[in-house]
Amino acid sequence: MSGRILVVDGTATQRIILQVKLASAFYDVVQAETGKQALKEALRTRPDLVIAAQDLPDMTGAELCRRIRPVAPSGDLPVILMQSRDDPAGRLAALEAGAQDTLPQPIDEVLLFARLRGLIRAREAERELRLRDDTGRALGLAEDASGFATPARVAVVEAPGAATRSVAAALAGASSADIVRTAREDVLRGRAARVDVFVLVEGESGSALDLLSDLRARPETRRAAILYIAEGTQRQLAATALDLGADDIVIGNALPAELTLRLAKLLQRKRISDRLRANVEEGLRAALTDPLTGLYNRRYAGPHLDRIDSAARQSGRPYGVLMLDIDHFKSINDRYGHAVGDLVLAGVAKCLAGNLRAADLVARYGGEEFLVILPETDLREALGIARRLCARVRDLAIPRGSDRPALKVTVSAGATSGPVKTSGDTGDVVAAADRALYSAKERGRNRALATPAEGYLSSKRRISVTRRSA
Repeated sequence: MSGRILVVDGTATQRIILQVKLASAFYDVVQAETGKQALKEALRTRPDLVIAAQDLPDMTGAELCRRIRPVAPSGDLPVILMQSRDDPAGRLAALEAGAQDTLPQPIDEVLLFARLRGLIRAREAERELRLRDDTGRALGLAEDASGFATPARVAVVEAPGAATRSVAAALAGASSADIVRTAREDVLRGRAARVDVFVLVEGESGSALDLLSDLRARPETRRAAILYIAEGTQRQLAATALDLGADDIVIGNALPAELTLRLAKLLQRKRISDRLRANVEEGLRAALTDPLTGLYNRRYAGPHLDRIDSAARQSGRPYGVLMLDIDHFKSINDRYGHAVGDLVLAGVAKCLAGNLRAADLVARYGGEEFLVILPETDLREALGIARRLCARVRDLAIPRGSDRPALKVTVSAGATSGPVKTSGDTGDVVAAADRALYSAKERGRNRALATPAEGYLSSKRRISVTRRSA
């Protein structure tokens, strides 16, 4: 995996050894001897990650961590501190200073590369989410997702021979999250309720790795954060866990405060990712829906009709398409104003959506036009639905305020059916519904006309439904 890494160490031989190892894995390496040099290089080269010694000639690694992390555009440049020995207290101090992790020297190459891959992968994923979020904001399609933050739920999963009880107790005593011990079987059977973080405590058999893979594969758990805890002799398993998708690992003895801090960081990152993802999804939804009526828009309706057409060709069953238009809508706007016109559009849209099946789709196609797509519906059935919709709209009373009489409106409708003989040409189906609609308007409005799409049937027979028969 490519990426730019800034190596900071006052000992030249240590820098060179680490540079050779990283370059062999095709990382772009930048070196610095002191903390001040590192800050300058970080501003100049914009690294993806920093690996620094715990003690530097001009400052501690913890101080460098605090000063260099804001250099990243996101304000959270990942930093790994190298410790002269595996010291739980020193590891906790580094994490409190903002380090992503610590690694004891001499560095285990397998574990180092697994950690680098995981951190850069997570950084790129968050960067992509932020980019999409920024794009949505620039287009006016996304705003901050709002809502009340619910208490986080953390599941400590039992494994044969694992000390899950002590881990759960340590977390429960210091974390505000809801900590529960969960059996592996309950997780596999889908019985674990909404979980934000899974804490997998490895046992003697390495079974937690299998569970980790399963969690990442399941739709309901793949976005949960995962903290993997292994014994000091299980470094290879911990490296594998990172490559399988663990968000963080703990190897060997850890103070309860360290577990709590790692858990808090995981929850914070997950909340950020969830918020960014929600903003992106909301932006996509906004791009495909009409803000006034809440209906899907033309951009969504076209591809949806293509999918319905493809399914109809495979099943051999037809589908119906309706085009509806509010009668005299321009006159409504001119006489009552655009605010009333908006009320009419919203009222008609709600009426149409409320009188269709769940499988049907109604979209605002443009202006005062609506497109309705009816799966597994033939021409005569489509006409019957168009007639019913005309009647329902005719019965509407659009409120204009307590001191004003309600407004009555009507719609005209054109109905047709597909698929046509030419594969994938749904434009001909929509055009046929549009022609039928304008024929209905020419014949007096407030009525429905149906006609087959060209290429669907040889007959060009139109069926007219007058106001009296509607």
